[in-house]
Amino acid sequence: MRVVLDARPLSHPQAGGFRAYVRALLRGLTELGAEDLELILYVDRPLDAAAQAFVPLGVTVRELSPDRLKTDLRLFPAAVRQDRPDLVHGTVNYLPPGLSRSGAALTVTIHDAMGIKRYRWDVGVPRTPRERFINRYWAYQTRASARAARRVVTVSRGAANELAATLCLPEDRFAVVYAALTLPAPCLRAAEEAPDNAIITIASPDPRKNVDLLLRALRDEADRFPGGTAPLLDLVCTSETTARRAEQALQSYGLTNYRLLRQVSDQALSDRFAIGPVFVWPSRLEGFGLPPIEAMWAGSTVAASNAPVMPEVLGEKAPIYFDPDSPAGLADAVRRLLDEEPAARRARIVAGRAQAAQYTCRRLAEGTVAAWKSAMEERR
Repeated sequence: MRVVLDARPLSHPQAGGFRAYVRALLRGLTELGAEDLELILYVDRPLDAAAQAFVPLGVTVRELSPDRLKTDLRLFPAAVRQDRPDLVHGTVNYLPPGLSRSGAALTVTIHDAMGIKRYRWDVGVPRTPRERFINRYWAYQTRASARAARRVVTVSRGAANELAATLCLPEDRFAVVYAALTLPAPCLRAAEEAPDNAIITIASPDPRKNVDLLLRALRDEADRFPGGTAPLLDLVCTSETTARRAEQALQSYGLTNYRLLRQVSDQALSDRFAIGPVFVWPSRLEGFGLPPIEAMWAGSTVAASNAPVMPEVLGEKAPIYFDPDSPAGLADAVRRLLDEEPAARRARIVAGRAQAAQYTCRRLAEGTVAAWKSAMEERR
């Protein structure tokens, strides 16, 4: 089976869930070692050394263009006509248009319904004309790709249910294949240097990520934290733009006890998760939600919102959940974790690591290849 994989997140400079997903899938395919699979990767710019480390040996890599519209509308379909694959798989919620005429079976990973459904926290968010165009383009292509694909892979049962309802597609069109971890193991030395009163989260201007809830809790509910003082906040910033916006938000809330962690490598992130003691995840909606899983695997305790699909992915034993609309609830969850007795904390960490250990790259690859084979069988 010859498969073309849209691997542009592997080469694109923007960190995030798409890149983590493609990295995990490629690592899993390497571990799987499927001899009957010929893989061709389409990327949008040259791969750096970090990206190349995830490419399986013997795999063909085709470099297209960083111009997304040029690649989607012209270069990607032309390359498919040249390569004549049995199947094309999209990884970024959509497939480029025009592929139905290629003769290949089509499958696509749609991570969540965020791009095709309006939520209350998204109404009224100011956007530039360019952002509005991009959002409409992605929404249109996502809907069209879901109709054209023989299988829609998604990363949780909650995401599958919401996508089926939003897209008006039968549930048997969806294959639930959980995402996977690729973060390196934490350094033992770093893990021994746990601070007493610190929390960490991922900075994001996206209203879905709900970081403002945490900032409100630190400002308005300080007396709920241990000692009546807001803990030190470490904010992981995936870009300088994110760092600038995070600093502006922190200043607008009058917060001063924080650190912005810029240009954090995967190893540094794993080390920071390991020293904990608490990772906070206030997100309003996720298809999967990788960062809290990464934090649990590295040895941090987790305070997470109870929004979909967090209980499904994180389980019931390790995290403490809170209402994503309640700053007081968030503060109380963090306080419980910071005040926890050492034995109870160790048990929670063990439970978190066991939960995270389920999400392996090999299982991601096995489930995805099974979806590909199912799509091929239907084509026959």
